[in-house]
Amino acid sequence: MKPKTLNPSSATATIEPPALTKTYANFDSVQAINVGIVSLGCFKNLSDMEAVLAELENVQVAPIPDSDIIFLNTCGFLKAARDEVYESIEKYNDKKIIVIGCLASLMKEDLFGKYPQIAAIVNGTNYHNINNIFHRVIRGEKVYAVSPEPFSFEKLNGKSLLTPRSYAYVKIAEGCNHRCTYCIIPYLKGKFRSRAMEDILAEITDLVKLGIKEVILVSQDCGYYGTDLYGEKRLYELLQKINAIKGDFWIRVHYVYPEKIDEKLLEAMASCEKVCKYLDMPLQHGDKEVLRRMLRFSEPEKILEKVTAIRKMMPTMTFRTGFIVGFPGETEKNFNNLISFVKKIQFDHVGVFTFSREKLASSYNYPNQLTQKIKNERKEKLMLMQQKIALKKNKALIGTACKVLIEKYNPNATNALRLTGLHGDRKREPKTSEASNHRQGAYIGRSMRSSPGIDGEVIIKSMRQLKLYNFYHVYISAANEYDLFGELV
Repeated sequence: MKPKTLNPSSATATIEPPALTKTYANFDSVQAINVGIVSLGCFKNLSDMEAVLAELENVQVAPIPDSDIIFLNTCGFLKAARDEVYESIEKYNDKKIIVIGCLASLMKEDLFGKYPQIAAIVNGTNYHNINNIFHRVIRGEKVYAVSPEPFSFEKLNGKSLLTPRSYAYVKIAEGCNHRCTYCIIPYLKGKFRSRAMEDILAEITDLVKLGIKEVILVSQDCGYYGTDLYGEKRLYELLQKINAIKGDFWIRVHYVYPEKIDEKLLEAMASCEKVCKYLDMPLQHGDKEVLRRMLRFSEPEKILEKVTAIRKMMPTMTFRTGFIVGFPGETEKNFNNLISFVKKIQFDHVGVFTFSREKLASSYNYPNQLTQKIKNERKEKLMLMQQKIALKKNKALIGTACKVLIEKYNPNATNALRLTGLHGDRKREPKTSEASNHRQGAYIGRSMRSSPGIDGEVIIKSMRQLKLYNFYHVYISAANEYDLFGELV
């Protein structure tokens, strides 16, 4: 189950090969087959794509125009995501496309007739057979491999990394037992099933040996980890065991429902120095009535109490969450309660989404559906308010120092500390004469309080060259709503 290669590249949509392309197998005299990757959706989807690549023989990732076959890794969570899938299918109509990912579970065999470019439709249950399916496609066959989701976690044989060298996603469970009325994930991914702890630890040990500096644990509900395998929640134990692995690296967790956050988990997070003091809690709303209709069991008052207690225990804890606005029947009063809730909690990072009406979700038939105009207005109001909170939070960090993982260098980021909209300690900025003797770019990294791709970054001016994918201590001298700016301590 060892990671086979590192490919530092973007994984949010079309994945291009790295500057120094590394293949996923030893070919000898066999010609490698060029595959293109279009990976849509979440971190968990990307982790699946990496596992699929590890199963393939005699392939190398190539730019889409140079590819013989494209893997289209789909998301089926929202209509917008499904629309993006079919747009991609039409866009790449001159290629053979192997459709995988969440939406594959809902696709029917008759799509082969409508879209001749589709060569195979494969859901996660059949990833263990993907190499055989891939070579059948090469021979010109059409393959439909969609099966019911299993009752246990499918063992992974390895992964071929598509993330940058700094971090990697590690899936610790699959599926979901919640029945939220807006969500179709249980239909797509089946019931919650934990991955064996020894397999997770073996993968992370290999990742750390490769030089990965941050492992990000992902599942639909990390806080529920272990209940099916061990009869109780074991995320706390998993964190303790990962923390004991030798090496200088971070451990981050996405996602933990608030009702799953107990004393054992908090004690583990507080005592394990490698664990990021970062909690991503998918709350979805801050009004009791709306939460009840969503079939979410957290109560706003109890969440506020829990957050207050956690901050007392770990003052540096960073809180991220996401909210849905415009849920059917959401009144102005309900929305104002959400606004008040966000003001009280003062989250560090917030994502806001408008309600998407999904046919497979029970809320599809709920009365009092809101117009998109109202949804958009409420989203904008909440985001504007959160920007003010985020700016306040970031400004409070000015004058402090933090550990930063350097991930890239931007040679065009001249005068990075003098950008408009910054607030900070101007006395700590590099002098013009000093900067003129050094390249005019900036290094970009993250602190423990930011997850890649969704949170802000730390932008650093340095008088000396820094090593990418290494940790440095940085003095924060300026901030805006999203990012921090600083210099080496």
